[in-house]
Amino acid sequence: MIYLYDSQILKRGTTRVCYQYHHKPDLIVKIAVNGNKEGVSANLRELDGYQYLIREHADLDRISHCLGFITTDKGKGLVCQCIRDDNGEVSKSVWDIIVYQEDHDIAHIKSVLTDFCEYLRDNDIFLFDLNLKNILLQEKSGGTYIPHVIDLKGRYDLNEFIPFSKYSKFFARKKLKRRTRQLLERVEQYRHIKSELKKIDTCLNKEIFS
Repeated sequence: MIYLYDSQILKRGTTRVCYQYHHKPDLIVKIAVNGNKEGVSANLRELDGYQYLIREHADLDRISHCLGFITTDKGKGLVCQCIRDDNGEVSKSVWDIIVYQEDHDIAHIKSVLTDFCEYLRDNDIFLFDLNLKNILLQEKSGGTYIPHVIDLKGRYDLNEFIPFSKYSKFFARKKLKRRTRQLLERVEQYRHIKSELKKIDTCLNKEIFS
């Protein structure tokens, strides 16, 4: 069993907390907050989603890999790859960059994400929860970015009464095309309303830490 401390927290959400793994900067541990059912379920679905993708695709270099569960003093934790920039800092999400940072070329970021979306479609990598907070942009020493998906449970969040896209590649491709288009549209939309989004983030963080 390993012990986790508040000083190791990298990110806190409503159902899960992300900790830095002891002395292993390339790994993180995702823990359900106080063992809540939603967080436990999210960890299980993420591992299932990862294992499904690995079965379908032998080589995936644009996702955060999952290594399985470990026992901690805060319950079972899902160990995943920690995406870091070339300078060693934890990579920022698309959301963090377009909402909170002014000194980034949005056209360049959109171009990087366009290539990423084409990569997903060309390789039939059916990730439907393309949330801007779930895509990290790993910054390389030359100033370029490599996108990585860090939350794979979205493979099962189909939001369909009859889940055609789960059983048919035809429908899965149509859905992925729609979701990638929405992702690119949101980059521009969210940049224009970043002040409002910051306020929403502040309210959510108050609820999480209260």
